[in-house]
Amino acid sequence: MSVKKLIILVSVITGCFATGSSGQHYNFYLNGPFSDKQRADSLLQLAPWYFLKAKFDSVDLCLKAGLPFAERSGDVDLLAGYHLMKANINSMRGKFKMGLDDAEKASPFISKKTPYTLHIKYFMTKANCFSSLDAADSAIYYYQLAEKYNIEKLPYANWAVYLAMGQLYVLADDYTEAEKYFQKAFDLTTTRSIAPENGYVLTLFMNMYTVWNKPDKAGKLLVAHNKHMIERKKAGIEEPFQNLLASFSPNSIENNLGFLTSIKEASLANGFTIQTILANSYIAAYYEKRKKYDDAIKYIKENEVLAAKNDLLSHIYMAKKMRYDLLKKTGDYAAIPSLADTLFNLKDSVLGLQKREQLYELEAIYNTEKKQKEIALLNSQKEIDAKNIALLNSKQVLADIELLRQIDIQQALARENSLMDSVVKSEKAYSQSVTREKEKEAALNTALGRGNSLKESELMKEKKLRRVLISGAGLLLLAAGVILYQYRRQRIKNVVIQKQADDMQVLMKEIHHRVKNNLQVISSLLDLQSMTIADNQASEAVKEGKNRVQSMALIHQNLYSEGNIKGIKTREYISNLLQSLCDSYNISNDKVMVKTQIDDLNLDVDTMIPLGLVLNELVSNSLKYAFKDGRPGELSIVLHKEARHLLLKVSDNGAGYPEGMNIKDSKSFGMKMIRAFAQKLKAKLDIYNSNGAVVEMQITKYNMA
Repeated sequence: MSVKKLIILVSVITGCFATGSSGQHYNFYLNGPFSDKQRADSLLQLAPWYFLKAKFDSVDLCLKAGLPFAERSGDVDLLAGYHLMKANINSMRGKFKMGLDDAEKASPFISKKTPYTLHIKYFMTKANCFSSLDAADSAIYYYQLAEKYNIEKLPYANWAVYLAMGQLYVLADDYTEAEKYFQKAFDLTTTRSIAPENGYVLTLFMNMYTVWNKPDKAGKLLVAHNKHMIERKKAGIEEPFQNLLASFSPNSIENNLGFLTSIKEASLANGFTIQTILANSYIAAYYEKRKKYDDAIKYIKENEVLAAKNDLLSHIYMAKKMRYDLLKKTGDYAAIPSLADTLFNLKDSVLGLQKREQLYELEAIYNTEKKQKEIALLNSQKEIDAKNIALLNSKQVLADIELLRQIDIQQALARENSLMDSVVKSEKAYSQSVTREKEKEAALNTALGRGNSLKESELMKEKKLRRVLISGAGLLLLAAGVILYQYRRQRIKNVVIQKQADDMQVLMKEIHHRVKNNLQVISSLLDLQSMTIADNQASEAVKEGKNRVQSMALIHQNLYSEGNIKGIKTREYISNLLQSLCDSYNISNDKVMVKTQIDDLNLDVDTMIPLGLVLNELVSNSLKYAFKDGRPGELSIVLHKEARHLLLKVSDNGAGYPEGMNIKDSKSFGMKMIRAFAQKLKAKLDIYNSNGAVVEMQITKYNMA
């Protein structure tokens, strides 16, 4: 199993154990009394459990049914989790292109607020898919992102990143670089010596040394691995699933027979039964391949004894089945019938054991559902009892209220009778007082008539003023509401625009990265082609084309590696270009001294590409023709920003241009290209001899980034 698949499997297993139930089936979560978010989360956790049971149709069903619930819930973490789970499942099936597409669908839901587990899973899934698709540069890019993120959040988790990068370099036959990353992973996991990941790192680290043919270093790691397993056994921990023998393939057994024998003896001494049985099986396969069936049968019989001693029914069956096959190959048919009967009985026992396990599992499912239904029934009964109690209480309250109402009515009638008596007595006095009041009222009305007219006019003015103030306040509130709405709308737009800009930034980096890779491939193809061309002139022409492509590849490399996708740092780019050309023409510092005076400018890519090609052509001409007599020379490159133009000057103290040669009208491809780019950059081009060849360009059409 590769490191990439192991890391993916660990992610799947983690998701499976998070369910807390290995028997809850699909219909319970789909039709239970849950919200969209709860359904989506439950189905997402159920998918890896089905995967470990090899029920792949159920896995697809869970993911397909759960995704619409996740979309309706609007939970970005759930959506990211679904796409990453699909990516991991497809990767485990070997469908790495589909896995990469699924991981890309998770990208819009990954942000700084994304939980650590999802964020690191996103980086590692993309890196593992790129690695499996032989896109090493892209894989390393995402592994480095994962490493940086782990350093901030969980440094110990980088053991898995370093292990994957080590395997990547092993596949590229770069064992020195692979050793560096394996050592980093080992240093991290050693701090937790009994952890299972320490055993797995030791296994792959030792396997790398075995492939690299470093037996002394592999032997030291074997001792460390056995010590690790002893410590786990003392701590009461089962054998780690990262068995040291898992790293051996059938094709590598021939070169590791002695090593396997040592592993078997060490495992037997420490009481690791399963590991001993596996070692015997590999050794038996070695002898079977060479048709040494008696030797193979000897090791298989050891497995039968070990399995019987430890009541490992399935291993007893497998050992006897292997001995049965070997006996048929030897032609010893006398022992076959009794062994066949034993196998038949063992098979029934193994199948019966499996069926019992299935029945236990189904019984657990049934009991769980039964308990849930009983709980639901009890809850319903409690609700009914509560409602009955509430009904009885309400009836008692109504009776009390009716009694109080009757008492209030009687008291009200008594008060009414007493009031009627007092009303009759006071009515006479009232009629007399009314007459006197009418007389007073007539006098008052006359006096008040004049005051009322004045008050009415003042009230009208106050009403008008109040209406004006209310209208103004309403308009102000309306204007404030409109302004607040526009402000919030603009903020939302700004967030969307910023997200799109960030996505575009990542996309542009990826485009420049791929363009650089394509140009690098073209450059390598041209280099290979030049080696096969017998004609020196044609070979040189192809080599010059390779250098021109390389100059453009350097530009795209700077664009995606520096984080600025629009501009190129002139000083760094020209330094890399000069180094590339010197390496291409095999020029050392003691042969040609290169001097540079480069302003640290940040030029736009549309300016830098023609400028880089011109500089590539001029430097190539100097390195090829200026110092043909073998004497040491000096090459000078100057790039300054003047008030109104850029000054590019390339000069050497070599042989210079031939006398009488009309350089500006030269028909060579290189000079034509220089003149064409000078015209594009609206540059004044001067070419002359001054103690060697000198080319000056005063560039007026340029853009800063």
